[in-house]
Amino acid sequence: MRLRILHISHDALPDWRIEKSALTSVRKGHQVLFAGAKISDSYDSKIFSKIYEINWTSKARYGIPFYWRSVKKAFEKVLLDAKPDIVHAHNIFSAKMISELGISFVYDDHEYWSKTTHLLEEIEEENQARMKSSNENFFMNQLRGAKRKVINKKLIKLWSKWEKQLVQTHPTITVSESIGRELREISGRGNNSVFVVPNFPSRLEIDSIRRPVKHIALSSVYAGGDGNNKVRFPQRNLDGFVDIFDARDVGSLRVIGWKGISTPSSKVSYSGFLSRDEMFNELSRHSIGIMPWKKHWFHKYVSPNKAYEYAHAGLFVMGTSSLEPVKEYLKDNCLTFGNHEEMVSQLDYFKVNLEELYNKRLKSFEFARSNLLWENYEKNILSAYQMS
Repeated sequence: MRLRILHISHDALPDWRIEKSALTSVRKGHQVLFAGAKISDSYDSKIFSKIYEINWTSKARYGIPFYWRSVKKAFEKVLLDAKPDIVHAHNIFSAKMISELGISFVYDDHEYWSKTTHLLEEIEEENQARMKSSNENFFMNQLRGAKRKVINKKLIKLWSKWEKQLVQTHPTITVSESIGRELREISGRGNNSVFVVPNFPSRLEIDSIRRPVKHIALSSVYAGGDGNNKVRFPQRNLDGFVDIFDARDVGSLRVIGWKGISTPSSKVSYSGFLSRDEMFNELSRHSIGIMPWKKHWFHKYVSPNKAYEYAHAGLFVMGTSSLEPVKEYLKDNCLTFGNHEEMVSQLDYFKVNLEELYNKRLKSFEFARSNLLWENYEKNILSAYQMS
């Protein structure tokens, strides 16, 4: 039976997790549609048969009745035209909205909203501390901080309530077993209603990557423009990491996704933003992929794409020991450290043991191609659909 599956989100395309989910259905002969924020004029996707625009305002996401009803009316119009058999809701707002409209749906809880709200609260507290230390507009900052604190408390309560309701009543998809275990407890329905689909690359992305080659010198890489903003991303704090490579003799570092300044005397170089094909090509030129974020309570719920992209590109993965999902999926194909000094010690070892490092890279590469694939978990998406 050919189904019409509507994917919805408060964000816009491109979003590779949404697109991979849609491709899973397309490969089974189903028709897929999308509804979300306005997409860029340059976006061109042949995956979705139709794309609808939904304007999710912040006030609607806060559940304020007038704005909530406005978005709800827009959803109702989309549903009348799309006539979906199943809706795949990729965030808590859209899932809650659809739950009020009597349509079969699955909830993709890849943000784990009840925990993310606490992270947002931490980010706001850090912002307030930073503005307070600047001594600028003290009164306005205090007023803004008090208002934001009240809002955050409301959101933690509201979004946690929504998430519990959704997980208890509808099949739920998430990104890691560490989150899945907690959601199963929340659901009260055991293992039958929560499905894990990690953020692994698809076979389409990695088929052209060649087997790793030996390198004559140690070169590490960090991928992602996220880590140079500890105010916005406190769970990705990279303080002191980049400086290590100029200060210590631990090889070179390539940073992908930042617009840094590369100097002839520096062991650190920057590539800026790369397409996914370009990124995999660049990654393969190095030996170690690092996730050096300082330990953070939220790491228990973080399953970063870059760990699995590193492995597929033929890099040996190193990362902070608090990144539990990474260790769980990569098993002995990664090495963890408690702090930057431990990381330096490990890099020192590999610098003079390149043959051993090459063997680890080969093992990691083969492990990734067999185990760290989106297609290995497609059955979980289809099972969730059957339950909806």
